[in-house]
Amino acid sequence: MRKPEEYEAEITALKAELERLRGGAAMMTVAGAQPVSSQGTRFTIQGLEEMILVVDEKGEFAYLNDRMARLLGIPPDKRREVLGSKLIDWERGPLGDVLSTLIAATRQSGRSYVVDREMPDLGPDRLPTLAERNVKDPPLLRFVCTLVKDKVQIIAQDVTHTNWLTKNFSRYVSPRVIEQMQTVSEEALMKTDKRVATVLFADLRGFTRACQELEPEQVVDMVNSFLAHAVIAVERFDGMVDKFVGDEIMAVFGVPLPTADHALRGIMAATAIIKSHQEWQAARAAKGLTAPGVGIGVASGEVVVGNIGTSSRLDFTVLGNNVNLAARLCGKAGSNEILTVRSTHHLAKEGMNFYQGTESVPRFHFDAKGTMEFKNILKPIEVIAVSL
Repeated sequence: MRKPEEYEAEITALKAELERLRGGAAMMTVAGAQPVSSQGTRFTIQGLEEMILVVDEKGEFAYLNDRMARLLGIPPDKRREVLGSKLIDWERGPLGDVLSTLIAATRQSGRSYVVDREMPDLGPDRLPTLAERNVKDPPLLRFVCTLVKDKVQIIAQDVTHTNWLTKNFSRYVSPRVIEQMQTVSEEALMKTDKRVATVLFADLRGFTRACQELEPEQVVDMVNSFLAHAVIAVERFDGMVDKFVGDEIMAVFGVPLPTADHALRGIMAATAIIKSHQEWQAARAAKGLTAPGVGIGVASGEVVVGNIGTSSRLDFTVLGNNVNLAARLCGKAGSNEILTVRSTHHLAKEGMNFYQGTESVPRFHFDAKGTMEFKNILKPIEVIAVSL
């Protein structure tokens, strides 16, 4: 059995990392983490199963649940029999080293610690969620260690899938959507598929001329502040920010998670962009700054969803005729105008039967603009203007 002093170097290194991570949001390294206050500060992820171990002042097992027993390789029917034994009697590998170090650090300092550790040697026999979710990344466990009276409590969670979601989707969707994606496998999320979704394009009117009149840093400031407001509006309605192209933002609703109210959310996001943009214009005008309007195009229909690119550079995006149509509508839209099509209008009305968002649905006005022809769109399209 290792002596307490043998942990000293490892404890020092671990404590240095833990101290760097302490302090609110810096510790929440995985999307969806929620702080929970007790006698220490714990950070666990809501909705994920917890593996719980309690060690008494003698360093012996005082309690462990079935999931922790499995993680430690203890047969379920032996769980109660191991109470009173020591951790090293059951786990001598890297997992045991991390747990032992956390226990020693917590006892030594009296503070709570949180750390994420990759455990590549763990298999589905010890961590069933690996097989259930088919994640190819090495197993990643989050350990939350807290001193409770004279005992040390460790809560472990398998955050492999959540971490993978964060790496691959945090630049596209809000933390709220990532949390909803936790029950969907990597394979299901990443496969190429056809889906009915709503695509939104928005960009500034007269941007090319403004670029000629402004200094480079003024152009960058104008575009960044415009895009920041647009992203907030898209994420309010659980849209996916697909990409930025200069002063243009492309967003998709109903991707990566399919939703029955994607068209309604797309229209609500478009009107929210107009409202926030008008406030943005007023604030800039008050400072004597250039404040161009925004044009928005929204189209719904079948799109191809998947990873597009090369082996070294992939983007999760959507393709298809309806993507092109939304872009063309955006190009036709006037200053602070939203243009859409009949299919989006119809799906938005249907979406009201399924909408479960937190914001009330406003009263929209849909005004027919007649048919228009668009480049690379074979037939003239009936266009509708949307306003509040």
